[in-house]
Amino acid sequence: MNASHTLAWAVAGALGTCSIAAPIDLTIDPSQSNINLTITVDISIADDTDSGASSLSGNIEIELDNAGNPTQITLNDMMVIMDQPMNFNWSFGFFGSADAAMTNGNLSYAMPGIPTGPVPVSGGSFVFPAVPIALGGQLAVNYDLFGAGSGSEVVNLSDQGPSNSAFAGDVMIDGETITLISTLPMNTTQPLLDGNGNQIGVVTTVGSATIVATGTAPSCQADLTGDGELNFFDVSAFLSAFSAMDPAADFTGDGEFNFFDVSAFLAAFSAGCP
Repeated sequence: MNASHTLAWAVAGALGTCSIAAPIDLTIDPSQSNINLTITVDISIADDTDSGASSLSGNIEIELDNAGNPTQITLNDMMVIMDQPMNFNWSFGFFGSADAAMTNGNLSYAMPGIPTGPVPVSGGSFVFPAVPIALGGQLAVNYDLFGAGSGSEVVNLSDQGPSNSAFAGDVMIDGETITLISTLPMNTTQPLLDGNGNQIGVVTTVGSATIVATGTAPSCQADLTGDGELNFFDVSAFLSAFSAMDPAADFTGDGEFNFFDVSAFLAAFSAGCP
């Protein structure tokens, strides 16, 4: 045991502190997540507004500097799916009317593979000042308008390109469960074209998405204190468990406590957290 103590202390001193910074996949809960959109169609001589809503599903990938008590958060990727189609109707009185159905609606992180952040987490709250968000899906529009006639047009929402939106919320840790709650505002404008490519109006989409997503903190076998870091305290916890023949120190899982457990712990400690 003395040799084990010496070797463990040497490894702890050489490696210092290792923090958990593995990607964490969060699943969006459709029972708690929703989007509300208000779409205004302006045909110059008149305009009208209608609203729609849908539950949300999808995934968010984040990184935390410390999965037990995070002080920084990074956004890696996001895909938010609108679960239901949304229907809109606009009336322009004497000048006609229009209706539309939004299908395959989604919000996605516009720079996958290029993380945003990290930004501070204070009291569980975080703010990404500007996250590139792309609105996707199709808006199938039918219209009967004075001066423009009757027709239909499919507006590909992704054609308008990404826009920067603030992304703020809270991240909460309960054991191994990580919950992220956030609100994502939207405000985009694009032209409404007839079948010949002539602009007959402008479509403005305003709204917000409320997102509740949960996931499991990455495991780290050598983090015996459970604080999200590898340091002297984990070495000390292992040595105490080893001396007491506590199953927590049985790193080989063979029911015995010997050099092989010490070696397995040191290897896990040296490898760091995923």
